[in-house]
Amino acid sequence: MINIQDVDTAKKELGRKLAGWRMACKLTQLDLARSIPSSRSTIAGVERGAQVVDRIFWSRCDTLLRAGGELAQAYRRFQELERRFQAERTAAAEQARWGNADAWSSRIAGSDNETQPDPGARRVAAGEPQIGGVPDDLPGVAFDDMRRRTLVKWGATAAAVAGMGSGRPSDGLTGRVGARDAERLSKAAVRLYGLDYRHGGDSLWQAAAAKVNDGYAMLEQGSYTGTVEGHLLKATGRVQMCAGWLAFDAGEQGVARTCFTDALALARQAGDREVETATLAYLALQANALGRPREASRFASAAENATSTVTGPPRLGAVPQLRKAIASALMADPSGTDTAIGRARRVLDRDGDKPTEQWCTFLSPAELDGIEGTCAVELGRAAQAQTLLEQAIAGYDDRYARNRALYRVRLARARLSAGAPDGAADAANEALDDLTGEVASWRVHAELQTVAHQLAAYPRIPAVAGFLARYPSVADHR
Repeated sequence: MINIQDVDTAKKELGRKLAGWRMACKLTQLDLARSIPSSRSTIAGVERGAQVVDRIFWSRCDTLLRAGGELAQAYRRFQELERRFQAERTAAAEQARWGNADAWSSRIAGSDNETQPDPGARRVAAGEPQIGGVPDDLPGVAFDDMRRRTLVKWGATAAAVAGMGSGRPSDGLTGRVGARDAERLSKAAVRLYGLDYRHGGDSLWQAAAAKVNDGYAMLEQGSYTGTVEGHLLKATGRVQMCAGWLAFDAGEQGVARTCFTDALALARQAGDREVETATLAYLALQANALGRPREASRFASAAENATSTVTGPPRLGAVPQLRKAIASALMADPSGTDTAIGRARRVLDRDGDKPTEQWCTFLSPAELDGIEGTCAVELGRAAQAQTLLEQAIAGYDDRYARNRALYRVRLARARLSAGAPDGAADAANEALDDLTGEVASWRVHAELQTVAHQLAAYPRIPAVAGFLARYPSVADHR
């Protein structure tokens, strides 16, 4: 059996190989980032083993650093190891939940002969996870036949269906399904978004996955009218989008990408242009986080085009612009960044005081300051970054603790760039305050690891020493 330590060790070894070839070519991390193109923070994260980006990145590095195929081959070996690890983990989870295939088949066969109770009663009897807590036995996302049949039925492309793994269906919600069932599904997504802003996705994504399975079960096994069918498609698309976002924030990037692809397919077939726009913007966000700014820019442009054809929730039009701003900054394009930020601010000036959907409520003046400050960090504008990020942090209370923690980490990066390690340690310590509360977010932990690595060069500064002494206990509990 492969364990997570094996994967982590392989990831670090892959990063060391990249660092070795880069230094052999006498390039800095910034030099390499500009040539890929990527960001310096992404190169640093890869070399530390904190993240692994895609095949195109490694192919370009191999060519640029004249590694003769060594880096590309090392990446393929790591991919295979990670694939086997994920397959073993999924198989173990399925075995724990369902037992062997014969037992599962008997269970399904037996259920077909039973009289089906009311849908609401079934959910209670099945032990449906309560929003805000995840039972220990809750499985991961089940890429099951119900989902496959639903997407095919509603015209999803082969690309959307391909790549979905096999799994076991969740306890089905059969019988009569009404508009209230679809409404409850939509409300579950609303509650999950609210909890995400406070706690981050690590503790929530599996609960969202269970709600997605409820949606597919109702679509495939339930009885409903044509009107309810439309409501169910939209509700399932929305909770699927939420599951993708939470999985992204939890660092489950493969799960997130599949969820976004499914949400996009459902949104298009249901005619839900709002979810189509939002999902494309999420795909842009993920591409930026994984060091693929050109891909992010393409997704953001597609989201912008979708927004222009529908009157969506207030603030919706700002989201693609923020994704474009980050992508432009990662590609060292200050003009593109400033243009996109300006457009986003105009949307918020127009719509910022209007009620909006839960997934859009994070988009406030504080968030725009945080995104612009993030862009300034990537563009080397340390003074501007500090001012903007301080404003962003001041604009968030405990309801948005995850966002606040993220911008505290980025403020630490800005202060390090400005040559102020003591101030960086203060910001990083404040981020730890959030993380020792109830925030669990892959993004925050990954970026904080970069900061901790950089602060380790200043162990004699008291504030830094205090942070370095405190940081391992928080990192170990992730």
